[in-house]
Order: sequence, then C-alpha cells, then structure tokens
Amino acid sequence: MADPVGFLLENLDMGRNLVWGARNAGIPRLLNLGSSCMYPRNISEPLREEMVLKGELEPTNEGYALAKVTTARLCEYITRAEPKFQYKTFIPCNLYGRHDKFDAFAAHLIPAVIRKVDEAVRTDAEVITIWGDGTARREFMYAGDMADALIQGVERFDALPETMNVGLGTDWSVNEYYEAVADVMGYRGRFDHDLTKPVGMARKLVSTERLEAWGWRAGTSLRDGVQKTVDFFKKEWQG
Repeated sequence: MADPVGFLLENLDMGRNLVWGARNAGIPRLLNLGSSCMYPRNISEPLREEMVLKGELEPTNEGYALAKVTTARLCEYITRAEPKFQYKTFIPCNLYGRHDKFDAFAAHLIPAVIRKVDEAVRTDAEVITIWGDGTARREFMYAGDMADALIQGVERFDALPETMNVGLGTDWSVNEYYEAVADVMGYRGRFDHDLTKPVGMARKLVSTERLEAWGWRAGTSLRDGVQKTVDFFKKEWQG
C-alpha cells in the first residue's frame, strides 16, 4: 500500500466523524456499516460477531479493518454511556453488483472475473488462467440484497442486536465463481491454474445465526446476481 498512514487516518476520520457527529446532533438511532475484514484472518469456521478482536487481522487491509473496528466500538460505547442513543452495526460479507469497480486496478473478485471472461470471449481465447488452485472459498452477496437488509434494518431497528453479520451463510470456491461468470457470458473455453500465484485465505464466511434469528435472508441467487452485474457491465462499460 502506497500510503498506509493516510489510508488509516482517512478511514478513522470518516467513521468517527459520522458517528460522533450524529451523537452531537442528537440523532437517537444510527445503523453503522462495518466490514468482514474486522474479523481475524485464517479462521475456517463461520465468523461470529463475538470473534472481533480475537485474533490477527489481515495485514493487506489492516488499516481499514482497524478503522471499522474502532467505529463499531464507538457505537457500542455511546449506547452504553447514553442509552437514549441506540447505535448499532451491520457487518456485511463481501458484496458485488451493479456499479461495482470494473477497472483492472481496483476490481475485486467477481468484477475482475467478468472483465477477464469478457476479454476471453471477445478474443476467442481457448484458456483462462486462474491464480492459485482455485479452491479458496469466498462469500459474495449481491449488493441489492444488502440494500434490502438496510431498509429492513431501519424499519425493524428495535429488534436488531447490537452487532450483526449480514451475509449468505454459504460460500463458493474461486473456481465456482469463474464457472458461474463463464456460464452467464457464454464462454466455452477451459480454465487452467497458475500455482505460482498466491491463493489468499482458504475461507472467509460469516455466521448468519443472528441474522436468521432476526428473520432476514438474501433473495438473489449467485447466477441471477452475476447476470445483473454482467448486464450492467455490458451496458455501462462496453455501451
């Protein structure tokens, strides 16, 4: 990372200013957004809310994670010190969807795969190379479902726990994400693997126990979410 100091300070300032500004303005209820990067790295079991600060963070985005943890804790401290303020936190899993970042330098997994498969389709490439062995598992939820969870959170705020994951409770391998995108985009070539490249954490999946008890479940399948995202990509990036 080119500027870890600035990255940490900017994210700390954004979280602190929003939450503390809401408190000073007398806003009685606030729904803060955390991130699954708040959890310790290299845990294979589903990540439960009480695991925050129970282990080492992923070094590559530690500054962002620290800022998110700090903001979530600030919400908790304000509520405990002054119960008239009810400040709660959603911890979303990874998201993807329309208006995602598709450029080569900023794209995360699914938009990056869409770009790669699109290029393969346009150039009639017979092979797409996947970094690592493709077995690492990740949880990606369609962003439209996250928007629905936020609306429900506002409407049923009093029933929310202090902190709650918002995710699918299931994950897919990197290979399966490539296959899903290839199916939607009509790619009929094959995949191979560059085993010299890093694979990252073996798994990152949030627990949905509290979410299910609250009574919410994501409604978009992986294929439907990928289809909507591909449609947006073709219209806005190829248009």
